[in-house]
Amino acid sequence: MSKMSARWLSHLPVGQKIGVGYVLALGVAASGAIAGFNIGNHYQHQAIEQEKHIQKELSLLRQLQTDILQSRTHQQQLIPLAKAPKDFDAEYAHILIHRKGIEQVVAELDSFLKIQSPWKNHADHQTIVSFLKTYQAVPERYLQELERLVQAVRKLNLASSEGTAQAQNLLLDFTNSELALKFDEISDDLVGLIEQSNKEVVAAEEVSNQSHDLAQKIVLGSIGLSAAIASLLAILTSRAIARPIRTLTQIAQRSTAESNFDLQAPVNSNDEIGSLATSFNQLIHSMKQLLGQQQIANQQLAEYSQTLESRVEERTQELGNKNSQLQDLLEKLHQSQVQIIQSEKMSSLGQLVAGIAHEINNPVNFIYGNLTHVQDYAHNLLDYVQLYQKHYPNPHAEITQEAEEIDLEFLQEDLPKLLSSMQIGTDRIRQIVLSLRNFSRMDEADFKAIDVHEGLDSTLLILQHRLKARPESPEIEVLKEYGTLPLVECYAGQLNQVFMNILANAIDALDELNAKRTRQERKDNPGRITIRTSTVSQWITIAIADNGSGIPEAIKKQVFNPFFTTKPVGKGTGMGMAISYQIITEKHGGKLECLSSPGKGSEFVIQIPVLHTVQLTQANGAKEPAKGASS
Repeated sequence: MSKMSARWLSHLPVGQKIGVGYVLALGVAASGAIAGFNIGNHYQHQAIEQEKHIQKELSLLRQLQTDILQSRTHQQQLIPLAKAPKDFDAEYAHILIHRKGIEQVVAELDSFLKIQSPWKNHADHQTIVSFLKTYQAVPERYLQELERLVQAVRKLNLASSEGTAQAQNLLLDFTNSELALKFDEISDDLVGLIEQSNKEVVAAEEVSNQSHDLAQKIVLGSIGLSAAIASLLAILTSRAIARPIRTLTQIAQRSTAESNFDLQAPVNSNDEIGSLATSFNQLIHSMKQLLGQQQIANQQLAEYSQTLESRVEERTQELGNKNSQLQDLLEKLHQSQVQIIQSEKMSSLGQLVAGIAHEINNPVNFIYGNLTHVQDYAHNLLDYVQLYQKHYPNPHAEITQEAEEIDLEFLQEDLPKLLSSMQIGTDRIRQIVLSLRNFSRMDEADFKAIDVHEGLDSTLLILQHRLKARPESPEIEVLKEYGTLPLVECYAGQLNQVFMNILANAIDALDELNAKRTRQERKDNPGRITIRTSTVSQWITIAIADNGSGIPEAIKKQVFNPFFTTKPVGKGTGMGMAISYQIITEKHGGKLECLSSPGKGSEFVIQIPVLHTVQLTQANGAKEPAKGASS
């Protein structure tokens, strides 16, 4: 049989040989596995159903046993409670509840036993049927007799000791009656039935486990048989396929290792392996021809590659340099455009502020100057009136009437106050105009020695409307911790622009924090901006700090980058701090640093030299300001 199989396999193509082996081996394994699972599932299903049936019986028997024991216990509790009618009735109510439970369980058990099932003739099943027939009427008779006794007891005079003793004797006689003892036998027989049902449950579980083991044995047997068949087919396939392929592989390895393309593989069959051997021989021959052509092409390619590589490298380097230059120019152009626009804005703003300050200053000076004369005139007139009243205490009736109509006493008291308020108001306007002129500094395009505190105060005055309390945000407190500073040579307008950018950002940070906090939190920790100034050697330090939410480390590294902003679209260009950094470092040869951590606020520290010559030395590489100057 094996010889016939080998001949039959030898005439089949390689694909069909392998397919026949897989189909046969997998068929045996699959059929064995299916048969094993079906047989095991059949027996296991029967065992599970039997176990469910017995568990149902067991549950009903336990419930019946519980109700009978509880009824018997409560019945015995009636004897000492006969002298307390309320407790007696409550105890009897428990018996009625268990009576209903007994009737319900007996009915369910009777209905359950009548259901058609494969285990109807089982010994346990028949025992329960016999049990129900034996005690069919006992619970009902027992409970009816107990009900009769309870009615009789209720008719007795339980308030007297004689009535109580009579009731207890009736109940005690019933407890020891033959019917009560028969009722107790139900509980005893139920113990044996429950033990028997528990044994049946264990037996059903053993049957389920045995069916599972049987299924495993059938599956393992089929797998073993399929493995044996697969091994036999592997031997036959090896003889028909593996040997020719091994021979062909050896020739291919020799041809590759020795670079000997004159070798030829033997052709012994007409199947795919024979076709493969023929194609391999043709491939070796073609390879021999191609190798000769490749050697010539490789020489030409090597020469061309050297020339091309040098040209590509030169061109790539050239394009990279130009691209880098264009990128730098584009970035500088963009920054220059923004800076020019910003400068034009500040220039226009300065011209506008200076013009407004000039136009306001003239009439205000006129009013302020005349107020002094008006005050003198008013005081003279009031003195004259008082003198008149002193020497003419009884004036003409018309004069008295006119004095009452104009309320002369009030006029004498209020007019000086009114003139004083007007003088304070005009003085405030003059201060605002002076601050606007100091901030714009349109007449100071070159380096000039200025009072830095004056620039800070002018900037704070312009921002006063944002520092005051508003409906949407509370007042922001400004603490000035000014040290003693000399006059500093700088571009005053540009330095004021830096102060404006830093202070505006601090106000924005505090407004953003206050919007997230409750009213009590804002009251407990109000917004605060602290400005400190100090001098170290030939350098001054201006530190502007807020108690806002702080700046994360990732954002702090980009604060001075052009076009970087965390504000919403339309509220920031991202150039304010970049221009400020350029003004301090390039225009003044100083330093601008950001010190911040989340939850602890932010601090911007400005350090600039006092004299223009120090700034030039700094720009040429002299030492930087001493560490700690920003304290």
